Amino acid sequence: MDIGDPSKQQSGHALWFLAFRAGFLCAGLFAVVAMLRWLYWMVSPASWDYSIAPNWWHAHEMVFGFAMPVVAGFLLTAVATWTGTRGTTGRRLQLLFALWLAARVLLWLAPGLMLLAWAAEMLFLLLIIYELTTRVWSKRQWRNMLFPPVLLMLGILDSISFWNAQDPLLTTRLFYGTVWMITVLVVIIGGRVTPMFTGNGLGVKIPPLHPGIEYLAIGITAVIGLIAAFAPAPQSAAWFAPLCLAGCAIHSYRVYRWQSWKTFGVPLLWSMHLSYLCIPLAMLGMAIAGPDPIASKNVMHLLAIGTIGGMIIAMMSRVSLGHTGRPLQVPTYLAWAFALVLLSAAVRAGLPMFAAELTPWAWRVSAVLWIIAFSCFLWRYLPVLTRARVDGKPG
Repeated sequence: MDIGDPSKQQSGHALWFLAFRAGFLCAGLFAVVAMLRWLYWMVSPASWDYSIAPNWWHAHEMVFGFAMPVVAGFLLTAVATWTGTRGTTGRRLQLLFALWLAARVLLWLAPGLMLLAWAAEMLFLLLIIYELTTRVWSKRQWRNMLFPPVLLMLGILDSISFWNAQDPLLTTRLFYGTVWMITVLVVIIGGRVTPMFTGNGLGVKIPPLHPGIEYLAIGITAVIGLIAAFAPAPQSAAWFAPLCLAGCAIHSYRVYRWQSWKTFGVPLLWSMHLSYLCIPLAMLGMAIAGPDPIASKNVMHLLAIGTIGGMIIAMMSRVSLGHTGRPLQVPTYLAWAFALVLLSAAVRAGLPMFAAELTPWAWRVSAVLWIIAFSCFLWRYLPVLTRARVDGKPG
């Protein structure tokens, strides 16, 4: 079935009409449930099954449990539009998210079966890559072949983290690299949709950047991620801070060219711009943190929560409206939800730097802000994602 052809009818539950529906719903639900579990561990450490380290579970699941369903939902919806081919729907989509769910359940309830969880997660990632690559390859859209290598690298980092789950120093580096790889996807996708959404929403012309600058922004982010994952103590190297500062300058220039200062009356826009702004801020923070591991960990949460969490809730909100035929407007409480995610990032990353003794409270307050924000998202979008389009079109 061709998405967008009103003469074609879809059967079954609306949740399986397009990948963004299931992907965004899974991510929203998991954002709340997983953070509640993490918060409960902070107040009751004895509640944890220590056959799997809580820090490993938290870092792993906030990427592969929370972020990856959004990546799957967005890319598999977008690739159908890019290529004019049939989207991933129905049973194929059910299989995809059944694999995602299996990995989550096993890691939560049966951590002794990590090998089985790893297998389910690899199949989930490989299925995304297959569904994406076959469509892009069939249309020879080489520009969109940027995505499979990043997804493959995420699979490699994920596999190494599974095999070395008892080595906290190594897995910390791997998860830093994983956060940067997800950020690469934000840089690619955000670089395309943020200026487009901004121009359309404000009725202004945003001239495209030179392709060399765009590819440099992607490349320098990927290089920082690979260094963070595989180089022992890269922050100690004399060249690492200049590399981060160069990345900060490039991404700051991007934000400037997107005319971010014009977006503050439109929540669906300023949320994306401020989330993206956390990328150059995090690069600046990494340059300043130097070899200090605690400072680096705090800065990484600015990237993980502010950029990834903030961009995800903003993009899910905007895409869900556009792809279900609804006006591109959000209620006031959802604008507050966008702000709460960014505040969660500021509290988690910033408060420990200024008052180290308040670190446990920073963790708890940040978690509560996150839970409230994504609960607001679910309140608004659960009916949107589980019901057919309001305009009667497929999708």
